[in-house]
Amino acid sequence: MKRLATIAALCVLACTVSFAQGESMVRRTGGSTAMLFSLTGLSTLGAGNFMGGVGINHFLSDDMALRAGLGFTSSSTTKKANESAKEEVSSSTGFNISPGIRFNLAHNNNIAMYLGGQVMFGMGSGSSKFDGTETSTSSTTQLGVGAFAGAEWFPWSNVALGLEYGLGFSSTSGKTTTGGVETKDPSTTKIDLGLSTFQFLLSFYFN
Repeated sequence: MKRLATIAALCVLACTVSFAQGESMVRRTGGSTAMLFSLTGLSTLGAGNFMGGVGINHFLSDDMALRAGLGFTSSSTTKKANESAKEEVSSSTGFNISPGIRFNLAHNNNIAMYLGGQVMFGMGSGSSKFDGTETSTSSTTQLGVGAFAGAEWFPWSNVALGLEYGLGFSSTSGKTTTGGVETKDPSTTKIDLGLSTFQFLLSFYFN
């Protein structure tokens, strides 16, 4: 928390330095909405999923925004030792949602500094079949809570590049059923701290 407070203080100090006079390009008023993407690879720049899926940032009022990440995954793998062998099919699905609230601390013509908090809920399931008969199933549940602080730079009024630091706590539990016997998987907890939780963001504002 000391590190988060330090970042927030630096953000406020940075915003006390004003750019030259001109119309502000910072999007911060109620109704402004953006799609969020994570920037990956500094040498081969690309835009990827935000928190595992689609990200959105919507300002409910001036300097206060609701943002969320929504993700869904689905996969299936079929194996056969040879043409005459019986099929082994493994499939899995996953869903997660991460709603949060963001507050702008300060801004000037091109830069907005912010902090906020969010929660996360995720569910996953999987199954294995052999020759059409289900042999095992599994399910997982993940809960988390976190805080973030960052800055957006607006080279244009509808595009922003951001750098964000986050810290959080999450817990995962699950169960597996094999041959009609249900067993609980070991519960795990995770605390995300450190430089690995930095991320670069790309925001496209469309209203």
